[in-house]
Amino acid sequence: MTRSALTKVALVLIGAVGVTAGAPFQPARADSDGDSDATQLTVDGSGVLGSVSTNGFDTGTTNGFFANLGTNGRTCGTCHVEADAWTFTPQHAKSLAPNDPLFTPNDGSDCPPISPSQGPNSALSSEVLQYGLIRIELGIPATASFALASTSNPKGCAIPPGSPGVGGQLFLFRRPLPSTNLIFESAIMWDGRETLERVTTQANFQSLAPLLFDLADQANSATTGHAQGASIVGAPAQTDIVTFETNLYTAQSLLFQLRQGLFAFLTADGAHGGPDYLEDTVAPAFFIGINDPLKPGFSNANFDLFAAWEPTSPQYKSLQPSEQAIGRGEAIFDNTTFVIHDVPGLNSAPSNPLYNPADPLAGQDIQGGCAICHNNPNVGNHSTSLPINIGVTMAQPTNNDGSPNNVLDIANLPVYTLQNPATGASVQVTDPGKAMLSGKWTDIGKTKGPMLRGLAGRAPYFHNGSAKDLATVVNFYNQRFAIGLTPQQANDLVAFLSAL
Repeated sequence: MTRSALTKVALVLIGAVGVTAGAPFQPARADSDGDSDATQLTVDGSGVLGSVSTNGFDTGTTNGFFANLGTNGRTCGTCHVEADAWTFTPQHAKSLAPNDPLFTPNDGSDCPPISPSQGPNSALSSEVLQYGLIRIELGIPATASFALASTSNPKGCAIPPGSPGVGGQLFLFRRPLPSTNLIFESAIMWDGRETLERVTTQANFQSLAPLLFDLADQANSATTGHAQGASIVGAPAQTDIVTFETNLYTAQSLLFQLRQGLFAFLTADGAHGGPDYLEDTVAPAFFIGINDPLKPGFSNANFDLFAAWEPTSPQYKSLQPSEQAIGRGEAIFDNTTFVIHDVPGLNSAPSNPLYNPADPLAGQDIQGGCAICHNNPNVGNHSTSLPINIGVTMAQPTNNDGSPNNVLDIANLPVYTLQNPATGASVQVTDPGKAMLSGKWTDIGKTKGPMLRGLAGRAPYFHNGSAKDLATVVNFYNQRFAIGLTPQQANDLVAFLSAL
């Protein structure tokens, strides 16, 4: 099929979808073979995003995921929008009315409300509008081995972070994680705070009870916190939310980026993109610890969705240029190695104030690739719980050689100076990460890595929205670990990530 013919088909498909970002969710019908699977297609910024539901998008008798279970007008769907890969984007936020429940000041404004009567007002929600961030307020544990020395207040909040007015709580601005592909989770939430029971998922969807328990607690916490509602523990709505979420699989189905010259059906010519392969083949094979980089048998080449498009494929020369670019990008992701230096939680260096001799590879540089941290085959998150600090949470990210990494946009975030009374050491962070739960000095700045599927639909990236697009993400890593990617290689890697 010629490129012009493909383009015409794409335009017909996009027109047939009839859905734009932020459109209300409508349940789909079962697919043509009569089983309960159903597919929803939505237009995202890079083409068409596909979501498959193994129970036909059944929302349950309570319609729990989309029901107003709180007091401020929010539902789960307020922050988890299908067309935004089941999170929300700044573009979506900007399309809403100024008083939409997304901007409710309990966590949707830059600062805490100054009066009980303050309602949602997008003019007070620049973090939501510009970065897709929700304000999380957490206090340093009373038993913590570190103390708060100072805070900045970049938004000029009348009630500053860390002040008595909020009980000393810090303001942590974080992206809502996608509420899809949850079968692949090894930890719940960026800092793991909802991993109340250690996740133990085994192949063929066995040993799911701990995962379901954690997700049920998360559903209740979101209802009582974000939606300011009453507890739903044990209620049908809690079950309906978890059932809806755990039946969802989402991935890019069509890539359509004319400015970059990228156009590709991601299931054509032997490729395995899209959500169906994710549901039918990848999910049943998943188990906690699959392809663990800290154990024998690990393979850095853990993506083969587009093996038929890689340069080693016999048909490579006959493929569309966009397919070749995606294939080259996958090969770069799989085969490029570089020095991974000083990542607390993995291999912190003795020179780092957060050095932990208990790290799996403490003090050792690693010659590895992307899969060291994105090891889950064809998914890209870590298949075991391994919170790490690659520098994104620091007030000044640094590269392998200690030089400043200024790629990310973090000037909008509060900076917290934390001190270790036992050693006199201090660090500056925009988010203490897991340390806000454990109270451990060596956990400062650690977060989990998210899944890579559906990336194109959910910019901006990292937990704090500091990378506006995938090119910025690749640039950050290229500098952070001195990978040495050429401009062409960087573009190819972006094409691959966009196709996930």
